[in-house]
Amino acid sequence: MPNPALKQANMENIGFKEAALKIEPLTFWEGVALIVGANIGAGILSLAYGAHNAGWPILVFWLIIAGTFTTISMLYIAETTLRTRKSLQLSGLAEKYLGQFGSWMIFASVAINTLGCLIAYTAGSGKIISGFLNISPTLGSLIFFIPATLVIWLGLRATGVSEKIITFGMGVLIAILILATIIGPGIKGEYLSYSNWYYAVPVFSLAIFCFIAQYTVPELARGFSASDVKKLPKAIITGMAITCVLLILVPMAAIGLTGP
Repeated sequence: MPNPALKQANMENIGFKEAALKIEPLTFWEGVALIVGANIGAGILSLAYGAHNAGWPILVFWLIIAGTFTTISMLYIAETTLRTRKSLQLSGLAEKYLGQFGSWMIFASVAINTLGCLIAYTAGSGKIISGFLNISPTLGSLIFFIPATLVIWLGLRATGVSEKIITFGMGVLIAILILATIIGPGIKGEYLSYSNWYYAVPVFSLAIFCFIAQYTVPELARGFSASDVKKLPKAIITGMAITCVLLILVPMAAIGLTGP
């Protein structure tokens, strides 16, 4: 358990004023799991289809480029958050340093992305649960939505713990699927070496979509400020590196199996 005195000392050294956004301590792997969990979603399943015309090498190239620059931007956001005494989300930071226009642009970006993901995941998960339990998709969506909302309501700490468990399970599942593909039907080298730069731009758009964990950085900064803030940049880099590896391996198995 974190030492309350140490937590308070860390917060005072960094300068955060705890207000409505309660500051909860995070461990290193909880922070990493939050980043991976925020990044990995429907995008990882669309990459193989979206890149099948361009080829796997071009996908790998764009994932590395997008992941690198997104990681750099996340480190900038982390430093900005740590230098700001008031607990603010990304749109609040944009308002403070970029004005009202910047705040509304960030708010629109976050709202469009998060609402789109929420609708897609709730509807998709509802259909999956309805297939398993032989119930209506609406009831299946409620079964998915209620516990997911409860975890978020319990706070950053509960979210970090749940994401750690879910991310570990997801990693095991992905590893099993990839190994089953390689050991079973197998993958062909010529399928993975094919590339066509004519279709490169749409792949770049998909790669950018798959790295959306910037929104979590202000909360991560506050969480690590209550435990060990020096672990924050390491957690960001580690989480983004794991994300990039997963985004590369899943399409590798799919494209290597089915070809362009």
